[in-house]
Amino acid sequence: MTTSHNPPPRVQLPDDFFRRAYEIYPSLREAGGVHEVTFPGGGTAILITDYKLARQALSAESLRKNPAATTSPDVKEFADLTLPALAMAERLPWSDPPEHTRLRALVADAFTPRTVAALQPRVQEIAEQLLTDLAAAEEPVDLLPAYATPLPVQVICEILGVPAGDHQQFGGWVQTMLLSQSPGQERARASKKFAYYLIEQVRRRRQRADLASWTSDDPLPADLLGTLIIRCDAAVADDAANADLSTADRLTAADRAIATNTTVLLAAGYETTRGLIANSIMLLTPEIRDELAANPDRIDTYVEEVLRILSPGPFATLRYTTAPLQLGQVEIQPGRVVIVGLGAANTDPTVFDDPLQVHLADRSGPIHLAFGLGMHYCIGARLARLEGQVALRALLARYPDLCLAAVPADLPWAESILTAAPQYLPVRLTPARV
Repeated sequence: MTTSHNPPPRVQLPDDFFRRAYEIYPSLREAGGVHEVTFPGGGTAILITDYKLARQALSAESLRKNPAATTSPDVKEFADLTLPALAMAERLPWSDPPEHTRLRALVADAFTPRTVAALQPRVQEIAEQLLTDLAAAEEPVDLLPAYATPLPVQVICEILGVPAGDHQQFGGWVQTMLLSQSPGQERARASKKFAYYLIEQVRRRRQRADLASWTSDDPLPADLLGTLIIRCDAAVADDAANADLSTADRLTAADRAIATNTTVLLAAGYETTRGLIANSIMLLTPEIRDELAANPDRIDTYVEEVLRILSPGPFATLRYTTAPLQLGQVEIQPGRVVIVGLGAANTDPTVFDDPLQVHLADRSGPIHLAFGLGMHYCIGARLARLEGQVALRALLARYPDLCLAAVPADLPWAESILTAAPQYLPVRLTPARV
């Protein structure tokens, strides 16, 4: 049997691709599932829309993630056009082993099954308070700023030890960084402001008494920011490359590394879950709502279906080839950007029956890829699931008759390769009076 080495067919994606993606995916899959595409606003990449090929790409060792480690002009251009500013390196989603292994180990303790499970009462408490605050709201109420955003913001800020009240300040920077229609210079400025804000948070955290007097015999701080400071300080001190640096310069290097990774945790930690909660509410039909209100034990299954059908992270983060890669009948040359369409793969009809329909009975067969696969599987997946489940369970327990006050197709949409969710979510919490 001979292997074909065909180049991928080329497709210019339409300007409204991000809104109409699920209408476009079937034709791409039927034509082979691997295409060279140009995204709206620019950026050319190999887009994978087939489930089996997506799994292969997510596990391919020849694919790398750090754009700073290649001279490929295609990778550089795509990163400049689509990613939050990469001026500060060492970010977990865009790193490769062994650096990726080191960075992941710095924060892994905060996302273990036991640690996340212990957060459930606090997440429940936050949800209940937000719902109580909604009682006086005029209907329809926009649940995006009133519920879907503040819940994950408060959770991730408490985990990190960052003031949740600063959300209005850094939330705008995150939105600018993530939305594709934001010009590159604006995204770079937002990323820089966010980094400076977090460096200041690190400096303030250093001044607190528990860190000033900490020794290796003491337990690690309860907040992740405090733990990151201790671990990054130790890593910088142990690095032979920093042997000639002054103490002040070592602290500066450590502060930058901490702020860089905190940027990702804070932005992804609330933006992804914000999208999950919003999408879960948007996809509630009256029939599904009634079923879940009557049988809340099915909410976990519903959340998994929302992740599969409308993942808030529609594409895996950037990868690029370092050697020829055969995907199906297509060979991809080195130095090419590869984007795995997670939303497309999760709705592949050859893998999932009625792929765009919610199935409240447990699905058998392959798992969805909403959180990726392999070594780059989302470190915050357990936390996102927990928050989505608690948020929906609390909402339906308090307001079992809620309904969307707009047609889903008419809602403004995030036009981005990094996020997929409505930007406005009007809901009636109680039935309208006739």
